[in-house]
Order: sequence, then structure tokens, then C-alpha cells
Amino acid sequence: MVRALLQPQPWRLVLLQLTGAFANSLVGPGAVGSYQGGGGGRRFGGFARVTDPPVGFFLGGSSIRDMNGLYSREHRVPNGFSHTFTFSYRHDYTGWRLCLVGAPEDVKRSSGRQTEWVLIDPDRADRFRHDGDQLIPGSGHRWSHVHRTKSAQPDPKAGSAVAHAMEDDEEELPWQLVGVGEEDMLRRLKRYFTFYKHEVQAAIDGQKLPKLPVGGKGTATSPPEGFQAPKAALPGEEDGTDTCLEGSASLENAEAELQGPKLKSDHWSVAMLQLRRAICYRRRREFQLANDAVDASLVLYPRYAAAIEELGKLQVDQGLYERAIHSFETLLRVDRKRPFVGDWLVRVHGHKRRQETEFLTEKPEVLQGRTPGCIAWRQTGGCSPTGLLEPSADKPCNAVIAKGNSGFCQCATSGARGKSGTAPATAAESDCEHESFTCAAKCAERQQAESGHGPKLTDAAAQLAAEVSNAVDVQPCTLLRGGELPEWCQPNHYLVLGIRCDFPDEHGDELKRAYKKRSLQYHPDKLGGSAQAFQRVADSHQVLLDPEKRRAFDEGADFPRKVQHDGAEGETHKEEIEKKYFPERFDFAPFGDPHSDRREAKARQQRLLETKRQEALAREDTGKHRP
Repeated sequence: MVRALLQPQPWRLVLLQLTGAFANSLVGPGAVGSYQGGGGGRRFGGFARVTDPPVGFFLGGSSIRDMNGLYSREHRVPNGFSHTFTFSYRHDYTGWRLCLVGAPEDVKRSSGRQTEWVLIDPDRADRFRHDGDQLIPGSGHRWSHVHRTKSAQPDPKAGSAVAHAMEDDEEELPWQLVGVGEEDMLRRLKRYFTFYKHEVQAAIDGQKLPKLPVGGKGTATSPPEGFQAPKAALPGEEDGTDTCLEGSASLENAEAELQGPKLKSDHWSVAMLQLRRAICYRRRREFQLANDAVDASLVLYPRYAAAIEELGKLQVDQGLYERAIHSFETLLRVDRKRPFVGDWLVRVHGHKRRQETEFLTEKPEVLQGRTPGCIAWRQTGGCSPTGLLEPSADKPCNAVIAKGNSGFCQCATSGARGKSGTAPATAAESDCEHESFTCAAKCAERQQAESGHGPKLTDAAAQLAAEVSNAVDVQPCTLLRGGELPEWCQPNHYLVLGIRCDFPDEHGDELKRAYKKRSLQYHPDKLGGSAQAFQRVADSHQVLLDPEKRRAFDEGADFPRKVQHDGAEGETHKEEIEKKYFPERFDFAPFGDPHSDRREAKARQQRLLETKRQEALAREDTGKHRP
């Protein structure tokens, strides 16, 4: 089956239209034509003339990346081979060949086929084979490794011809193979491949990344080789102790060294010591001091990679994800080979996506429309002020709320509300039948009524206000948007626990201390605590305590994968971000994920095994209860 890939890249979108227009020129794996074996048709120059052979192939999914790509039909017999060729298709760039050739005698005897498909590497050694006597070979396990000499004879040292492996690696097999039936389609695929290569080069050149920082003392990204760094700038290996408090690289020592008279002209020492200060202040969650220190380091060397990375981490710990993305993109531009820069981009985009998905970001016009006594109009559904919140329809305080809108005004005044006593203050709790009003006016009226300087609420209005407070009491994190959101409401487990985003897995003391502090802070018996907050802290601790769960959270494994038009699963969050910044890590894939069918088959097999297991357990249970 031919898959059309739906990706945001322009060449893929155009290619989707192309495959629709040329559907008949693409041939799926295993298709057959009029070719019937190793001798039919007139032979010439080592080739057999047959009806409608493909003009080319696309091969994908192999871990041997040079083998993936477009293959064009050769119209001359390749020189220097002992094969008898029927068809030969050559990779456009790497020299691999996909050929239908006469089968060796042992293959003829064992399979009864006169021909076989082979994949031949640039050194002219047969690497993989597939049964012949068909125009289009299949993919995946229909291929197998072969171990032959360059003369296509069995290799007495089987295995040495394929990566010198003790066992054949199935990841090397071609998991996708599509025949291209028309020259025009093949030409278009080649043009789109050229465009894909251009996009890859543009990413490598950083054309869509921030501009390189300038100024300071130069463009160096790290201290010069052989530079003798101050001891206070080198914390050494952490053994579970806080090196910012103890040892030669403590915060106290770093600040003391900065006061030394000899450092005035030693710019790299100053930059490194300021970076050390930033790391320690961030660990103590003194963010302003950390920001001042890292800025002082970057003023000297704007492209200092370690300082740019620290700035990004500092912004992550503050929940400033847009700024963190900019910092890590700048780091990528400065040093594309910097370890883990891709992982940090995946993580920060995941934090930003969670925040946006859970409506924790106030709409700009609503945020800008706040007044001293009013926060916003909160829209609800079902023409009921206790209905489900509809954040996309929220309005600023001075907007006119017309008849037909249900909801309530969220006010900035304080007071004990809801069952927890901490529910947001509300006013103008309304169904759809009401006169027009603004929340700025209604919040002012409610504040006067509660302070005794205005008309008191009627019993019905007071009852409705209590019902709304109780309804929103269970979802405060959905209401408190735009900066005042308590840390326990954050979808970022690190912020929930108040722990740095890069704390080491191997030392659990830091996590243990953070969990204990937050548990005491948000305990239901404490002022400002609640059962919701306490449970949220426990849940975050469980995720960060388990290295596998933590890794899955960092990589965004919790995000649902989009379903492609052909029903296949789309990319993971991690794949999506890595393709954006590192397209060179991914092959040209015009026909979708080459491994999707393979994954689906494995999933079906696992479901079948689980069904059989459950049936066996049911039979066993039935047998135990028989008299």
C-alpha cells in the first residue's frame, strides 16, 4: 500500500497533491505484471524487454541510510558484475543498486524461481535478496540478508558481508518499497528531494534561528584550550552534596574570587565565575540574582555556550517558555553540536504546549483589560453560571456582556469563598437572560455590597453566588491565568515541586527535600493548602522519582499523536520537534512513515496474544468453579 505523508513541510504538502494526481503511476509492494520468469521476452544486452516495468523505485526505512532514497532505471548493463541482469535501478546519489537478476543455482533449486531481486552495495557486494519472477518486490521481512562474495557465490565466511555482524539486523531491511510507473512522477519526486535537501541545509545553516549574538570581548563559545579556570568555577563531580554550599566551588567562594584584584582583566575567569553564581542562585530559586549573574557572563562573551544554556534553564525554571525557546534556539545557532540542545528544545516546547493545551495562558486582550478590582469575564456553557468554563470566550473587564452569554465576573477582591475558602471572588453570576453590563462595574458593586457600603445581595443572588463559588472551587487552576497561577497548578512537574529542571536522577536527596517542603506547604490542614494541591504534589513526585516516567514526561510522550489521513499514527512530539530543528537526522519520506505497517502488525500481534492469554485465564477460572 502506498502512503502519502502529511507533514507541515511545503514539499510534502505539494507531494500529497502530486500522489493524488499520479496515483496510477505508483505501484505498491508485491505488485506483478506480465513478466513471468527468467526467459520471457526478447533479450538484449543483458536486459529483458517486458511490459510496463517501473521507471524507478523509492526505498525507505532501512537503518543503512545510504540505501534509502530514489532509484532510477539504468538502460545500460552495469559493468563489472557477474550477474545476468533483467532490470537494474541505481540510487541517484549513493551508488546502491536494486536489480532483478538471474538467480544462483542453489536459489533456483530451493525456491523454484529463475530470478531474484537483489540490493547491491557500492562495493558491488550482494547485501539483500527477495524472491524474483515479479515486477515489484515487497518490503520488510520479504527481504533477507545474503552473504556472498562479489562474484555472487556463497561466502564461506557467512556474515562478514553485512556489517560484520554475528546476527543479521532486521533494521537494515528495506521496510518500504514503492514502484514509480511514470517518468513525470519520478522527475517530480527528484525535484522534491532536491527541495528537501535545501531545507536540510537551511536548518544546518541556521536560517530560521535567531541571529548570532554580537559584542562583548569576542565570538568565542568557550574558554580557550588550556585555560586555567578558577577553582570556584569548577564544581567537580556531585556526590549528593550541594556544591553551592560546600567545597571549593561554593557560591561564597565564587563571589569572593570575583572580588580579587587580579580578575579585572581576566575576562574568561570573570565570565566563568558569574556563570557559577547563576547556577547556584538558580538552585536556590533566587531567580533575579541568577539572571543578573548570567547576564554579566554573557555581556563579556555573548556566544558563551554554557552561559546561554544556563539562561535557557533559568527561564524554564521560571515558566518563561517562549524566552527559553529563544535561548535554546540561540544556543543551537551558536553550537549545533552542543550535547543535549535538541533534548532541551523538545522539553521546552512540551512545557509550552501543555500550558497552552490546558488554557493556562490568558488571552492577551483579556490580560491587558484587567482593572484594579476586576480580572475578567469567565464564559460558561449551557446558559448556566455553573456550567463548564469556556476559556476561548472570556472577555476583558470593560467589554460589554450582552444578553445570551452565561458566566460570571472574576473579581480581584479577597474573601472566604467556596468549600475550601480560597475560591476566586465572583460577581454578576448570570444565565443567558440578563441586561448588558461590564465586569468592571459589577465587581465594584459586589465589593461595595460585601463591605457594607452598598445594597446587600438578595437571598437568591447570594445563593447563586455560593453555588458558583463551589463550582469553580474544584477548578481553580483553570481560572487563575495570566501570572498569578500557583505553582501547584502548573502542568510542569518541576514547577509543582519547586525543583530545578536539571536535577540529577542519581541523587534523590534534592527531590526528597523539595517534595517534603511542598507537601507541608500544601497540606489540607495548612492555610492555603488543599486536597487538590496536596495530591498534585504527590503525583508530580511520583513522575520525577521514576527515571522512565521522568524521561517520558520530558519527551512529551503524554501528548496524543495525530492520526494521518490513511489512518496511520503521526509523529510523536519528540519526532516533530527534532524534525523541525534537525531534519538531517531524518530521511526523505514522501510516502509516510516506512515503519507504520510494521508497528501496526506488531500491535495486532500483541493484541492477539493478550486475547489468547485472557481466554486461557477465563477457561482456567471456569475449570476451577466446576463441581
